[in-house]
Amino acid sequence: MKLLTPQQMKAIDESAIKNIGIPGIILMENAAIQTVMKASQMIGDKKEPNITVVAGIGNNGGDAFAITRHLLAMGYAISVFSMTDVENLTGDAGINARILLNIGMDIPVIEGFESLDRLKKSCRESDLVIDGLLGTGLNRDVDGILSEAIDIINNYAPLILSIDIASGVDGLTGKIRGNCIKADATVTFHLPKIGMFLYPGAEYIGELTVADIGIPYALAENMDTPWLMERHDIRGILPARPMEGHKGTFGKPLIIAGSQGMTGAAYLSALSAYRTGSGLVKLLAPENCLETLAVMLPEAVIACLPEQSEEEVFYLINKLISEADAVLIGPGLSQTKEAMLLIETVVENCNKPMVLDADALNLISGNKSLLEKLRCEAIITPHPAEMSRLTGISTAGIQDDRIGITKSFADEFGLTVVLKGAGTVIASNDGRTAINPTGNQGMATAGAGDVLAGVIVSLLGQGLPPYEAAVAGTYIHGLAGDLATAGMGAAGVMASDIANNISKAIEQVIS
Repeated sequence: MKLLTPQQMKAIDESAIKNIGIPGIILMENAAIQTVMKASQMIGDKKEPNITVVAGIGNNGGDAFAITRHLLAMGYAISVFSMTDVENLTGDAGINARILLNIGMDIPVIEGFESLDRLKKSCRESDLVIDGLLGTGLNRDVDGILSEAIDIINNYAPLILSIDIASGVDGLTGKIRGNCIKADATVTFHLPKIGMFLYPGAEYIGELTVADIGIPYALAENMDTPWLMERHDIRGILPARPMEGHKGTFGKPLIIAGSQGMTGAAYLSALSAYRTGSGLVKLLAPENCLETLAVMLPEAVIACLPEQSEEEVFYLINKLISEADAVLIGPGLSQTKEAMLLIETVVENCNKPMVLDADALNLISGNKSLLEKLRCEAIITPHPAEMSRLTGISTAGIQDDRIGITKSFADEFGLTVVLKGAGTVIASNDGRTAINPTGNQGMATAGAGDVLAGVIVSLLGQGLPPYEAAVAGTYIHGLAGDLATAGMGAAGVMASDIANNISKAIEQVIS
């Protein structure tokens, strides 16, 4: 599903009205009907429910007035508040507000202590409060009486339904603009907006419904915009597993990982590659890791990283790469001179698709020219701090523009970039961008990144192109984390739990 910027949505609205000829009042009416359906669902079978509707000064407020009219027609007890005298409203919002006045509706204006106290009483006595304060076109911080109204709704409403977006969330960046509604559910129109899936704003949207209001989807067809990956998208990406297949059919990844005290990183990556469907995983690790790895993962073929000479390293690396379908280097590798030599050797000689993760990225950040020496298609999987080291931009700066920075780096170095974190961003050097919707806070645990790297290299080895492997791998990894968290709670999840739920995640996707 495409994600839109607020500016793109505005352009689509204008095109639907001016070029296609759909009156704006019809679009507003369709939006209202869709929201009323969700409001009725949230109220359920409750007898004689009370609903409070709070309307802003723009089209979001117009939607709120139209919603109020439909809820009245359905027999609900409704109180409606406005942030301005309705006589000041123009256009479609003004039309819908004046209809309410004409049928005798009282619309108090929120303008001071008395009206705020009245809003508080109404929220407290309501079963549902509908937020129509601000839309996706918000371009300033929320303050003053508007912020006070938001506080009252958040503190006293038992359930909150937001129209289009939770008021105060930036529809482009996901930032909180001073203050915002904490919605239980949101109904957005035509297509979702980018900021709904970027944090911290994504936490305030609640259950999201994307409603069709009659705008042709072809209007967004040629827009450059991120994609929100859905289960059916991933199902269409995952490689087939023919009945007559053998271990060579399903990919032979080479994983170069591990060091003294970091054997677990190599183990988690290899285990995850197997759980994702790899037929044969080869592990190249230092001698001090071999005995432990052989016990932990007897299914893997384990090779010892030679310490004697650069020539031996070169020979072994080239031999193993020639036998592999894809390569992963970096998890738990350490940041020694020997590790740097190893990375240089792999980068300069690898002709198979490759994943660069963890310590590989930390070492490359000190010598980014290595990325220009790549002879193969590559995926990098940095978390924000690693991306900061690679770009020289602060971690806060990375988080402020996750999509833009990820796309820029992918384009500059000809890579596929997976910027990890809540709302992982995946960007290809051909301009494609996706946001991953799966995953949860329980995955903020040591080793989770090693698991992701193993999933992605497995899919590369099974023949997926880099962008598709990154997108599908990230989705499956997040879904495995969701399954692990559902089983034991967010606080108790370990990386191995995520790895052990990968096969279940894949079954959910393909079933």
